[in-house]
Amino acid sequence: MKKLRAFAACLAVAGSLVVSAPTAQAAGACYQSGAHAGYSPTYTCAIWRSNHLWSMYGSATFTGRDNTTGVLGAGNSWFVCQRKWVVKLEYGPIKNDWFAYTLGDNGYWGWVNAAHFSAGGNWEPVPGLGICPGGFGETANYPGDQPRGGTRFDLSGPDHESNVSIN
Repeated sequence: MKKLRAFAACLAVAGSLVVSAPTAQAAGACYQSGAHAGYSPTYTCAIWRSNHLWSMYGSATFTGRDNTTGVLGAGNSWFVCQRKWVVKLEYGPIKNDWFAYTLGDNGYWGWVNAAHFSAGGNWEPVPGLGICPGGFGETANYPGDQPRGGTRFDLSGPDHESNVSIN
């Protein structure tokens, strides 16, 4: 009986150690990664699929431009910051209105929807990625974001998202 009680006490102690252990950072969360293209800090994040960058500016009077120019491949990429936009994107069960700013693999600047990141939840910012300062992205001439030709903005989404809306 004493051995049984001793064993039960050991299990209780071991169980409390497991429960009280600190939780690990979410898999796929972003982390600070130094300076890129004149921005510091920047953040490295995992993208689960190749996608196009959105070119857009303004919140009060939203203007979208050429949302198919920039391209970003799957894997790790660096980002400047993230912010919430009036564009709401649904890609299957994944839904988000947060976008992160980066330089595409083909040399065009733009915004990647949080639905393409490996970490995060619906309608939430990407974990570990910094928030853009107030006013960032509010004009057509913020650093780098120059659309290639015209004012085409395809609301169906550049990556065939099931539902894209401006709210």
